[in-house]
Amino acid sequence: MRSKMVLFGFLAIILIISLILPGCGSNPTTTATPTTTAASPTPTASNTTAPPTSATPTPTPTPTVDKYGGVYHYPLNVAPASPLGYPVESNTIEGLVASAALERLLLSGDAGLEPRLATSWDIDVAAKTMTFHLRQGVKFHDDSDFTAEVVKWNFDLQIAAGKATNWVSVDVIDTYTVKITVKVYQNTSLTGVGSFPVASKAAFDKNGIDWARENPIGTGPFIFVEHERGTRVSFKKNTNYWEPGKPYLDGVDFVIIADQTVRGLAFKRGDIHEYTAAGLEAQELVKSGYSVHQRNGGTYVLVPDSANPDSPFSNLKVRQAVSYAIDRESIALNLGYGFAKAAYQIFPSFKLAVVPDLVKTEYNPEKARQLLTEAGYPNGFETTIHSQGYTVLADWVNAVAAMLTEVGITTTPDFPDSGKYSEYRFGSWNNSLLAQGYGNFDNLNSLWAFYFGTTSFKSLEKSERFVAAYEASLASPEVDPKLIQECIRIIAEDLMAIPYIEETVMIFQVPGAHNAGLDVATQVQFWAHICWLEPEAR
Repeated sequence: MRSKMVLFGFLAIILIISLILPGCGSNPTTTATPTTTAASPTPTASNTTAPPTSATPTPTPTPTVDKYGGVYHYPLNVAPASPLGYPVESNTIEGLVASAALERLLLSGDAGLEPRLATSWDIDVAAKTMTFHLRQGVKFHDDSDFTAEVVKWNFDLQIAAGKATNWVSVDVIDTYTVKITVKVYQNTSLTGVGSFPVASKAAFDKNGIDWARENPIGTGPFIFVEHERGTRVSFKKNTNYWEPGKPYLDGVDFVIIADQTVRGLAFKRGDIHEYTAAGLEAQELVKSGYSVHQRNGGTYVLVPDSANPDSPFSNLKVRQAVSYAIDRESIALNLGYGFAKAAYQIFPSFKLAVVPDLVKTEYNPEKARQLLTEAGYPNGFETTIHSQGYTVLADWVNAVAAMLTEVGITTTPDFPDSGKYSEYRFGSWNNSLLAQGYGNFDNLNSLWAFYFGTTSFKSLEKSERFVAAYEASLASPEVDPKLIQECIRIIAEDLMAIPYIEETVMIFQVPGAHNAGLDVATQVQFWAHICWLEPEAR
């Protein structure tokens, strides 16, 4: 952004913890969604005590004077709620925004888990422990010390909130060593640690929880400045950041606007530095020569209220009717514009996940009506689709709603704000459907806890057959594709989630803008500590 430009209230996209979806983008993520990775070598049964694991932080360009300066304007299409500085209450959007200030022990990259606030770690499978050696000499933005006691305080809050259900305890070994004991060591245990950011305990103790919710005080490359509700969240450079030469930027502004057209115009003016587009708009931007980051995305699904016995969706035949009613090929052709594919299972383009002999519920409206009659709904029923607006395109939700209405399930689309959608996701959504984006993880076993676990999607029925399958997949010493595929087979056969589209993610940047997190193979992320702007983009 040039300094003379007038900045508008914008938006964007994609989250991705997760999510690798247009506007999905997805946790990690550097989002509140769990950061997942294959991390250090997975211990085997014959190697119960793994050697210390360490790695080198993500390689960054050799800094020159031209790489320093400017404020990166990152777009959001949904405004964050207040718990920016109290991680245990944060959701995807809040976690993404707060990531400029709040760091994690580990970072997910193409080489696996990379050290950030932890410099190395030891795994003892037999003892079910993970021991982290913390970076020394690191200060929080309030000048308090980063220590094992602070990590324990943060992680104990996550356990108390039910967000680390497999963790037994967090123990301080010494000032810069902390040990986590788990109930069962799984092939995702280490990677789950990277999902939890660390905030200042001293700031919390001094100012209280209400203040902490509004003020993210971390060790990160940027210091919180202000939160203008519905407009922007601003951060300035941390000049005392622990990593020499970082950050390159003078600041980061998360700018908010929900209107796609206004967002696109803002990007073309250079008022925001990156932008996720789809369809004809993406085609036009490609032709215009914008830099683009492209990859297979996650999967768009409907999540039924199947755990509620009074809900029509507790009946498998109703869920089958919904699936037969959706003309996936038409949505991909007419609304995807070459950037979407019909999906009959989750993650159909990911080799590890593909179930080759899976029976497809292809478009058949007559079959859908027949199944509704057999299920006891010859005249159909009324329902609502609540959409994850910052991830799922409204046109797709409207199209699916129209198709369901056509077979007798009179469906009203609903586009709640982030906070309200989170209430559904972490609570219940009686007699209705959620339009959700499923972001892929480099270790797909992380899916089971994140999308089918105990803390979210409580209205989703998890059969004993599915629970046994995912527990087996998690317990394998190494990631086993056959076990992952069995989980996906059960999801498809039981229609626990009803997939309809997989999209190719197209993230564009203005000339001179560099966000290395867009090039991570498994997850779209925002890496504020190594973002930089050429002079013409400032």
